[in-house]
Amino acid sequence: MMPKRSTRLGSLLLAAGAVLAVAACACSSKSSSPAPTTSSSSTPSAAPATPSATTLGAIPAEKVAAALNPKGLAPYSGPTGTLRGTVRVKGDDPPLQPVQVPAECGAAAAAYSKLFRVGQDQTLGDVLVAVTGYDAYVPAKHESVDVPIRDCAYSSRTYALTFGQYLSVRNTDERRSYLPLLEGGRSHAGLVAVPLGSAIKLYAPEPKIYRLVDQMARPFMTAWVFVLRYSTHAVTGLDGRYEIQGIPVGEVEVSALLPEAGMKAVNQRMQIKPGDNTLDVTIEFDAKKDVRKAAP
Repeated sequence: MMPKRSTRLGSLLLAAGAVLAVAACACSSKSSSPAPTTSSSSTPSAAPATPSATTLGAIPAEKVAAALNPKGLAPYSGPTGTLRGTVRVKGDDPPLQPVQVPAECGAAAAAYSKLFRVGQDQTLGDVLVAVTGYDAYVPAKHESVDVPIRDCAYSSRTYALTFGQYLSVRNTDERRSYLPLLEGGRSHAGLVAVPLGSAIKLYAPEPKIYRLVDQMARPFMTAWVFVLRYSTHAVTGLDGRYEIQGIPVGEVEVSALLPEAGMKAVNQRMQIKPGDNTLDVTIEFDAKKDVRKAAP
């Protein structure tokens, strides 16, 4: 069994900034409440087989293993549950943002014109949902997370990876090119996402928060990238839905985080039972209190 440690999301936030110490594992502590912190849609977050050491920028397998499974445990094979639900927002409307989007970038205006995205019936997009507090090693199922680009917009404003995964950035436009960069990660010359071309692989060198940007004079085109030490996480789509599979049964902590609202999080403990489990979450937004101050 993996030793329990406290990882509550609130304790992972540094006071003045947008930096989250997401280097915590999915373990919990009986002496202090455990913790926190999806796929750019409501599907479970993809995560790593070990990337090939010959692939440009790949993380060495031993570094991934040391971060995700330092005790060398066998992958969890006991009973598991799936957690599904919808995240909604209550309170003030998201403020408009002073972004200048070119007329030809239709999708970007919808994606970035407000502080965060709200769908019908107050559903909340781009929310990171994570399940922690269990004592087991749950490896990720995939080696990458898909990041399609269209009309000057990433498919989500939040992405979640398990350390060792990479972002597979695809340009689905027929004419425009993009120059995606994972700020704080490994940058290599010539990583241009050409129209309808092959995907670009962007690796994060360590578990923490990054910003995905575009270097072709599109400062509005950004997304949060959370690189975590566990695989039980997902990101809501605009419909507010999420789904996380393969959760060990037992008591866990579920956390929902809205990055653009000052990294505001809602945490709740629950019992995961074998099969399907449901948890809907409401995040209250107060524009005066929750608007994140611009980083220096």
